[in-house]
Amino acid sequence: MQLRFVLNRPRSSQNIGAAARALANTGAGALWVVEPLGFDRGQAAKLAAGADAVLERMRVVRTLDEALADCLDVVMTTGRTVPGALAPDQTAARLLSCPGTCALVFGDEVRGLTNRDLQRAAAVATIPTAQKSSLNLAQAVLVFGWEILKARGTASPPAPPDEPLAPERLLSLLRERARALLLASDFLNPQQPDLVLDELVSLARRARPTQREVELLLAAVAQLQRTRRD
Repeated sequence: MQLRFVLNRPRSSQNIGAAARALANTGAGALWVVEPLGFDRGQAAKLAAGADAVLERMRVVRTLDEALADCLDVVMTTGRTVPGALAPDQTAARLLSCPGTCALVFGDEVRGLTNRDLQRAAAVATIPTAQKSSLNLAQAVLVFGWEILKARGTASPPAPPDEPLAPERLLSLLRERARALLLASDFLNPQQPDLVLDELVSLARRARPTQREVELLLAAVAQLQRTRRD
C-alpha cells in the first residue's frame, strides 16, 4: 500500500514545509502538491525543520487529476459538516486497508476543497473540533498522519483483491464519456449536468469496481455512442 498526502493548490510555502515536517514525524505517507501558488523552497525548508528528505521527494504536479490518476481509493478532507464523514481514526483504518495506491487530499488554506472536488471522493473525512471548524493545513496533516502512525501498529496487511481495482483515471474517463452520451440522450439537464452525473459516478466509486468492470462500462458507453451515430 502506498499512501500519498495531496495538498491541492496550497497558498503558503511555509505550510508545505510544516506539512513535510508532520510527515517526517509520522512516516504516514509521501507528499504530493498540486500547483503550489508562488512556491518558495527556502520558505518551505524553514518550516520543514530538518525534514529535507520529504521535501526532496515531494512530487509537484499541475492538476488534481494527475495526482490521483493511479489511486484505488481517494479520501478528501473538509472542515464543513458532511453526513457520514469519517473521523481521522476511521480514515486511517480505511486507507491502510487499501490494497494499492491511495490518497488523502487537503484543500487550500482559504476555501478548502470545493463541493465539486468532494464529489469525486470515495469518502470524505473531517477532524472534530470545538469552537472553530477549520485547522491550519499542516495541523490537519499532522492529525491524520498521527492516526495513521498509530493504526499501522495494529493494522493487518491488506489482502490483495481477487481482481485489480479500477484506478481513479478510469473512473474519471468513464465520467467524461458518460457525460457526453447522457447529454446527447437528454438524460442530463444541460444547465446543470454535473448534479446527477456526480451522483452516478459517486455510486460507482463507493462500489469499488474492478478494472474490468469499468472497462466493460466504457465499452458499453462506446457502443451506445456508435449506435446513436448510425
